Amino acid sequence: MHKILGCFILLVLCSSCATIFNGKQTKVKIFAPENTSVVFNEETIAIKNGETQIYPERSKDSLKFTLINNSLSGDFTFRRKISSTIYLNLFILPYGGAGLIADLLNKRRFTYDRNLRFKIDTISQSFLLSKEKLNPFKQHTTFVYTSPLQALDFFSQPMVSLGVEYFPLDNLSVSGEYSSVFTDRLRDNSNTIKTVENKGRAFRYEIKYYNLLSISSNPKVNEYIGLEARFIRQQFNRTLRYNRANQDINFNIRESIAVVKSVNVFNLKYGLNYPIGNRMFIDFYFGLGVRDKIFKNPNSQFNPQTDELFSDDDDSFFFDFDSNYREGIDDIKTINLSLGFKFGIKI
Repeated sequence: MHKILGCFILLVLCSSCATIFNGKQTKVKIFAPENTSVVFNEETIAIKNGETQIYPERSKDSLKFTLINNSLSGDFTFRRKISSTIYLNLFILPYGGAGLIADLLNKRRFTYDRNLRFKIDTISQSFLLSKEKLNPFKQHTTFVYTSPLQALDFFSQPMVSLGVEYFPLDNLSVSGEYSSVFTDRLRDNSNTIKTVENKGRAFRYEIKYYNLLSISSNPKVNEYIGLEARFIRQQFNRTLRYNRANQDINFNIRESIAVVKSVNVFNLKYGLNYPIGNRMFIDFYFGLGVRDKIFKNPNSQFNPQTDELFSDDDDSFFFDFDSNYREGIDDIKTINLSLGFKFGIKI
């Protein structure tokens, strides 16, 4: 009985997400003007390069500290919050409920705002909490970037990319990107007769407006909403196998065909531009829109009205996500969901 009870308690504790993933302390970043100091737990911490960190213990009590800049001083109090890790219990069934109860009895369920930015109001001569970004993008800023995930695209065709983003106005940018195939198509069968050269290219055009939203609390991160248009053009070889009936005779045909693939994508995007040092950055984005995929088979003799399709020789390939390629049959319009990142440098 004691062993069963001990196993049950261990199982509950192991399913308590806040208890497992949250440490006894949490980190709070404080951003403030130079020559400012933070007094926290009777310790004075100087702010260097515009920021510093404090490590309060998780508690139901509010977070308290003091900011000092020369003769200017301000006391601040921030209420504790519930850590988002506690909600992970809802995904651990059937013990999530028990884990949630265990977390609710533990101080590790509490947290505080992770990022706090302060500025000095010269009129009132006081510290003010601010949601403004530290480094909003200015007019004539220029980025050169690449999209690394396109070079690892096992779902379709790997491409290398290069793009330029330019700001004609503060926080408003336009960008253009070109991508090109750099390797043989991953799912071309070695037995397929090469009727066309494997090649492909893509163009991406975007317009973004930065810092209209303020979802991220990190003042170093610039957020944006954007409109994206992407146009992909590819050609490659596939093998088609089908049965054809000619009067009283049925026979199988194995045909090497050329596939010309056109994809048009239009997205509404939300993204985060994270700085890396003074010049480099990573741009994480999420997009939702529409995708229009069209296929052409300029040399195919297959007649969907009279011929019965079997399969193509590439269907045995484990990663054959793009098995559609037939003109007039596999054309599709669907919702497009994009998730990715770009890496670039400011010039």
